[in-house]
Amino acid sequence: MNWQVVYLTVNPKGAIRNGEEVKVELRISNKVGFVDNVLMLFNVQNSTIYKKVSLHYTKTVDEYSFFEATYSLERIGLHYYNFSLTINGKNKFIRRNPTTKEPCITENNMEYWEQTVYHNSFNTPDWSKGVMYHIFVDRFRRDKSVVLPEMKNRTIHSNWYEMPDWKPNEKGEITNTDFFAGNLRGITNSLKYIKKLGVSILYLSPVMQSQSNHRYDTADYEKVDPYLGSNEDLKRLCDKAHSLGMKVILDAVFNHTGNDSKYFNQFHNFDTAGAFESQQSPYYSWYKRNGNSFDYWWNFKNLPVCNGDNPDYQNYIYGEGGIIDQWFQLGIDGVRLDVADELTENFIFNIRKAVKRNNPEGFVLGEVWENAITKEKYGIQRTYLLGEELDTVMDYPLTDAILKYVRFGDYQYFKETVEKILQLYPKPAINSMTNSLSTHDITRAITTLVGDGIYHNRYQWTWDIGGLSRQWQFEHDELSKEKYKVGKLMFKLATIMQYTMPGIPCIFYGDEVGVCGYKDPFNRKPYPHAKRDKELLKFFRRIGKVRNKLEFLKEAEYELLQQNENFIIYKRYNKEQEIVVIVKRTDGLFVIPKEYSEYNPIFSLNYQNYIIKGKGAVILHKP
Repeated sequence: MNWQVVYLTVNPKGAIRNGEEVKVELRISNKVGFVDNVLMLFNVQNSTIYKKVSLHYTKTVDEYSFFEATYSLERIGLHYYNFSLTINGKNKFIRRNPTTKEPCITENNMEYWEQTVYHNSFNTPDWSKGVMYHIFVDRFRRDKSVVLPEMKNRTIHSNWYEMPDWKPNEKGEITNTDFFAGNLRGITNSLKYIKKLGVSILYLSPVMQSQSNHRYDTADYEKVDPYLGSNEDLKRLCDKAHSLGMKVILDAVFNHTGNDSKYFNQFHNFDTAGAFESQQSPYYSWYKRNGNSFDYWWNFKNLPVCNGDNPDYQNYIYGEGGIIDQWFQLGIDGVRLDVADELTENFIFNIRKAVKRNNPEGFVLGEVWENAITKEKYGIQRTYLLGEELDTVMDYPLTDAILKYVRFGDYQYFKETVEKILQLYPKPAINSMTNSLSTHDITRAITTLVGDGIYHNRYQWTWDIGGLSRQWQFEHDELSKEKYKVGKLMFKLATIMQYTMPGIPCIFYGDEVGVCGYKDPFNRKPYPHAKRDKELLKFFRRIGKVRNKLEFLKEAEYELLQQNENFIIYKRYNKEQEIVVIVKRTDGLFVIPKEYSEYNPIFSLNYQNYIIKGKGAVILHKP
C-alpha cells in the first residue's frame, strides 16, 4: 500500500522531558476503508508493550480522517512506538517504511519510531555553549622556565619542529615516551592568543603524572606531571583563564591507570606497594581481573583496567576530599570523561554528583563515538545522556557526517545522521555537544579532506587508516602545495558548517594554522609557532567573532532546507532572528535563491553579489 495514505505529526519534535505533554496526529486517507480503534503502542528495549494511548477521531478534510491524542511519559529512557488500528474490521499497523522512513499501513514487522524521555530537571550551564579549544598539552607550547627533572624511560626532542617518534623501538614496541615538553605555563602564556579565536572553553588532554606523552596512563592522580609543571601551575592557568572569561575542562581517565603507577607499580618505581606487586596492596582490589590475570584495556599491557564497582576506588575518585574535589580546588570547571562507554552508569552518576558538589555550574563531557542514546553495552542501552550523568558528548557522528559530505558529497548520510541526533538527544545536551573536525584520535581534517587512503565507505577514524602502515602514513604526511590549497578551502567549508550546526565548535590545537597529519602520532605534531598559515588563522578569528556575535545560536533550532551532492542550505532560527547557511562543495557558479535577497551576508567565502563562485559559502542573517 502506498505510504502517502498516512501522515504523522508529533509535537514537540525530538526528545522530551518526563511529564511533558506531546500531541500526536495521524491523517489517514479514507480510501483505505473504515478506520477504527487507533492506538499508539509504547515499549522500551526488549520489553512488551507497557503503555497504550487511544487516538480519537476529530475531523475529515479533503478525504482524510484525522485522529489525535495528547500523552506524556514519566518513564526515563528510549521508547519505541508504533500504531495499531482496524481497517474494515481487520487489524493493521502503522510503522515506518525502512526505505522511505515515512509511515505506512502494514502487517509486517517494520521499523518503529523512537522517543527519548529525559529528566525534567536536566539543563547544561550557559558557559558550555561557547567555542572550545582542545590542547594536546605536550605539543602546544614549552615555557623553558619549567625545569625538567630526570625521569626514567623518557626522551626529549631537541628540535620542536621534528616529527614525533613513529617507529617501533628495538623490541617492536610503540611506547609514546618521546616528549616535546609543552607545559602548562606555555598554555598560560598563550591564553590571549587562544582568546582571539573567540574561544571561551579550554579543554586540556590529561595533565596528571603518567608514563607517556599522551598521559592517558595515569601514574598519580594527585600530581601534575613534572614535565608540565606543578599543581600550582595548573591553578595559575585556571585563574588566568577565568580572568579572561574562559573556563577549563580537564581530561579525566578513570577507566584504567598506567602499569607504571603508584597504584599498580609493575616496575617498582614508587614507594607504595602496588597491585601488581602484592595481593596485600591497598590497591589490589582497585583492578579488574580475569581469573589470576589482570584485565587490560583493549589488551594494552600498560593499561590495567580499574574496578569501578570497588568502594575504596570509588571513594578515592569521587568521595569527599577525593580526586574530583582536589582538581576543582585547583580551579577547573569541568571534566571530560575518557572512554565513558567503559564506565558504569553508577560511576558516572557519582562523578556528576561530585562535580556539581564542587560547582553547580560544573560540566561533565563524555567521550562517546556512536549515537549516545541508542548506544548499547553488553546488550543494554546506556542511559548516560538522560539528565543524571553526562551533560553532553563529543559528537563524532557529526564529525564523520560533515567530513564525508564536504569530501564525497554524501548528503543522504549527512541528513540522516543529523536527523537522528536532533530527534533523540535531549535539547540541553544538543546545545553543548562538542563538534570537532580533528582530535588526537582521528586524522587531521585537512588530511581527511584531500589525503590519500581516505575512503568514503568507512569512518575516518578507524584505528589503522584502512590498513595503511605507519611507514606509509609517514611517507604521505606532507601534502603537495596544490593538495594543501584545495584541502584548506574544503576545510574552511567544513568549518563553516561546524560553527553553524547545533552544538559548539571545538578546535583541535593547530588546525587553525594548517597542521595536517594522519593518525597518532602524525596528528599530534607540535604547534608550528614559526610556520603558521596566517591566512587560515585570520579565517578562524573572523568566524569566531561571527559565532560569538550570534548568541542565539546557543539554543537555536535547525532546519534543513535543501541539499544535494553539490550544495547544502540550512537555517538556524528562533522567534527573533535566523541565519541561512549555504555551503557549495563543487565548482561552477551558484546563484543565491531570491527568497534570501533581503538577508544580510555576514560571513562568506568565494561569494559576491549573491553568487558563490566555485567552492564557497555564505552565512546570511535575517534579524
